[in-house]
Amino acid sequence: MRENSPNTDARPRREGPILAATLEQLAEHGYRDLTMEGVASHAGVHKATLYRWWTSKGHLVGWALGASLSTGPIPDTGDTRKDLVTWLQTTIANYTSTAAGSALPGLLNDLARESGTLDSFRAVFLDERRANCAEVIQHGIDRGDIPADADVELFMDVLAGPVFYRQLMTGTPPPHNLAEQIVDLLLFGRVPREAPAPSAE
Repeated sequence: MRENSPNTDARPRREGPILAATLEQLAEHGYRDLTMEGVASHAGVHKATLYRWWTSKGHLVGWALGASLSTGPIPDTGDTRKDLVTWLQTTIANYTSTAAGSALPGLLNDLARESGTLDSFRAVFLDERRANCAEVIQHGIDRGDIPADADVELFMDVLAGPVFYRQLMTGTPPPHNLAEQIVDLLLFGRVPREAPAPSAE
C-alpha cells in the first residue's frame, strides 16, 4: 500500500474512508478489539496517518462517533414548542436510527476508560449540539414561553435525558410521540398518560 506523505490538506479527502472504516470495524469487532492497524488497512491509509490526526484509538473512535451523528439545524419557527420538538426528534433519530447512536450506550464504559475518547466526541458533536439547543431555549425565553431564570443546562439535560435512559438502561424503543410528551411536560407540566388498554372482545 502506497500513499503520499500525509498533510493537513489531505485530511478532508481521507476522512470519508477513515470514518467508514472506523464504524465498520467498530460494528464488526467492538471497541475493545478495534485496532488502528485494522482501520488503516480498511481505509487504505498508513497507520502513521491515523496517528498524525488522531493521537489514540479512543481519540479516533470518539471523532468517528461524533462525526457520524447530526448536529442538526437550529429550529426557529417562532413556535417554541415546535422548535423544541424538532430539536428533540433529531436527537431521538441520532441515537435510535444510526449505527453510531445504537452502539454508543454499550461503548460508554470502554470509552470512558480510554483517554481522549469522550473529549473527542464532545468536541466533534456534543458541544455544538448543546449550543444549538441552548439557542432554541433562549428563543423561547425571549418569547416569554420559558421563564427568564430557567436553568438552561438542566433544561437541556431533562430534555434529552429520557432518550439516553431508554437507550442505556431499559432498551425500550421510544414511542412515536416521545418528543412531544417530553416537551409538553417541560413547558406545560402535562404528565404523559398511559394509552388505554385494548378492550377484550
